[in-house]
Amino acid sequence: MIVLENERLRLELGERDGAIRGLRDLRRGIDYTAGTSAAPVVAFRVETDDGFEEDFESFEWSWTGETEGNEAGETQGQAGKERGVALVWRTSGGVTVRAEVSLEAEAETLRFRCSADNASQGRLHSLEYPVFPDLVSLTAGGEQDYIAHPFATGVLVRNPMKHFSANGAGLRYMPYPESFSGASMQFFAYYGAGRGGLYFAAPDGNGHPKWLNFYKNGGGLLEASFIHGCEDIGAGKGIAPPYEVQAALLDGEGWHEAAERYRQWAERQFWCAKGKLADRADEDGAWLFRDMGAATFGINAGADRTAWLHAYHARIGTPMFHVLGPDWTNAPQTFGSGVPGGMADWFPTRFNRANLDVMKQYGDKYAPFEFDYLYHFGGADGELGRAAAQVFPDNKKSIDAYRFPFLCPAHPYAHDFHVRRDAELARTTDVDAIYYDISANNILKVCMDETHGHPVGAGRAIEEAYRRNYADTKAAMDSIAGRYVPMGTEMMNETMLGRIDFYQARAGGQPAAPLEIYPMRDLLKSGDAELIPLFAYVYHDYGILRLDGWGKLAREIGDLFYFTVARTYLWGGLYELNYEYSPMESLDGAENAPEEHYYTFEPRGYAFDESRADYVGVYARLRVGAANKYWAFGRMLRPLEFKPPRVALDWFHYNHGTESPEYNDAGTLTVDAVVHSVWRYKEESVGLFFANASGDPQRVSAGIDPADYGMSRIEASLHGAETADVPLLEREPDGSLAFGIPARALLLIELSGPIHREEGVVR
Repeated sequence: MIVLENERLRLELGERDGAIRGLRDLRRGIDYTAGTSAAPVVAFRVETDDGFEEDFESFEWSWTGETEGNEAGETQGQAGKERGVALVWRTSGGVTVRAEVSLEAEAETLRFRCSADNASQGRLHSLEYPVFPDLVSLTAGGEQDYIAHPFATGVLVRNPMKHFSANGAGLRYMPYPESFSGASMQFFAYYGAGRGGLYFAAPDGNGHPKWLNFYKNGGGLLEASFIHGCEDIGAGKGIAPPYEVQAALLDGEGWHEAAERYRQWAERQFWCAKGKLADRADEDGAWLFRDMGAATFGINAGADRTAWLHAYHARIGTPMFHVLGPDWTNAPQTFGSGVPGGMADWFPTRFNRANLDVMKQYGDKYAPFEFDYLYHFGGADGELGRAAAQVFPDNKKSIDAYRFPFLCPAHPYAHDFHVRRDAELARTTDVDAIYYDISANNILKVCMDETHGHPVGAGRAIEEAYRRNYADTKAAMDSIAGRYVPMGTEMMNETMLGRIDFYQARAGGQPAAPLEIYPMRDLLKSGDAELIPLFAYVYHDYGILRLDGWGKLAREIGDLFYFTVARTYLWGGLYELNYEYSPMESLDGAENAPEEHYYTFEPRGYAFDESRADYVGVYARLRVGAANKYWAFGRMLRPLEFKPPRVALDWFHYNHGTESPEYNDAGTLTVDAVVHSVWRYKEESVGLFFANASGDPQRVSAGIDPADYGMSRIEASLHGAETADVPLLEREPDGSLAFGIPARALLLIELSGPIHREEGVVR
């Protein structure tokens, strides 16, 4: 056995195959691997035109530092500053895979580097390494085991050993949104609550293509791995990722522990170079974060919807941000029956002027919807578009089929068209912002066309092209508008921070929503998987606004609505009323007609519910009022540890494509009756939010000490209910604070008065 070991951890590699055979936390006494396997253990996988290859003809290894043999016959790295081993595999197909594994003395982090040399005439597409096979349950029956993964923007799955299957649910080859094969960041964590865990990361500051995998292998045990995409695919060309993969020990303190570790690296990357939003709060475009209380998505751009705008404002009472539907272009831009081609298909525009006038009256802002990189190759300038078409590999390592006609962002025509199209939009329509659907964050960053000026495969070249196209388009629009024009995308990826200002998500409405995390829909419906604010926890204070909720102001969608609204705001987002695949709420018995829409929906007749609009209004007014400095400009902190009561809430999902198996799905989901989050605004104050999403009063007791946050004062305010002339907070005998929250109301506890410490004196 090849052993890398220090006082904290022990890694065992097979002497004959270099595969990971053991991984042990020596301090906590945890063995993360089974030691034996019902299936062959894999050291690596190489992908060629013929598929995946994991066999090899020869293997050799050597120490990269001093070595010695121990009495047990094992060979291990000698104690020193860093211990390492070099591994080499040679396959029958002419591929040589190389890896280096290192462990510093007194460290809890293993570091892996890898490459693949190609002496064959075949083509390499990817290299999978390292592979951590046969991971086992960490707590009794796996009941307190969790995988926290940035799939979409964060998902937590309980007991993955039980709920993942070799050919079913799992985190491998994830579909939409692509980003890093479905992951918005480059880390994940597997842990047993209160026991320990493993942190996996690929700290790559340049956006190279990769797949972050955690799944069940053929032997029925869990497996973690990283796949690195080849960015110059061709005969005799290899793969050499310029970044390392890390595997580190965790204390089992929940997903926050891993997110905090990742943030220490992430906020030093170029995508955070603009700095924290609170330090640039008055710059152009601040209206997006400061003034908008709620959002809509998909209201028709070309038809009169002023009656609904008036109805929303009468109850919600704040300015709203509208991402208008795609039906504003000269040629059709629809869901399923047409997209524009070149400039003549986009202009002149067909915005309904009455809508824009009413929005301006209320202080609203709007962004047109664009299918950003879809192109009608039979439309205007079709020949130019066809030359710039993105060509995908046969094996996409994704469930998505990629049947849409895409432009490759690295092609010069795609860049020039992108800039000209939106500059013309700013010139002719004076839009407040711009929204891109099907764009950088949910398109596979691979193109196989060698005539575009990028290497076959591309990867990082595609990533850089998206950023360049956004930057040049933003500069053109800003110049014409004479102000900052915020840009938004469908979903989000960390590398687009600093370019993109807002994004649309839907996972916050699951299971009453489509798309994100849908491969785990059954686990979401059972409660064994749940959304977590992983992306917000790492990046929120660097300035990215999330639109989420997939909501309607109609009773028929069920009472999960109240939980979804509360959670969306308490996690820093704007609740989104969505009208893409279904009608708007009925006003005085009338709803918008399918023939005026860009998707042929089924009429519903569900009435506008004023009480639900009032509920959104409570949060919208908080968003632009007392909570603004936290939800818009603050940093999310770990929540308090308390056990809120649970409540079963019903839901109904009809706002989706009629051909989808999720259409008209319904059920009941058990969730926390009290939604909770904690935010810090600079060093000035801390806000603790407790939102009662149930229809009954709730009582909460939690340990809250201002001194724990460096504060000296505490005060509370109730929102969404009448305030009785009694104290909101009561101190319990054990020192904790108790408070009651009326049905569907929110309690804000603010800690302020920073404690200043000088030479050990508190003042």
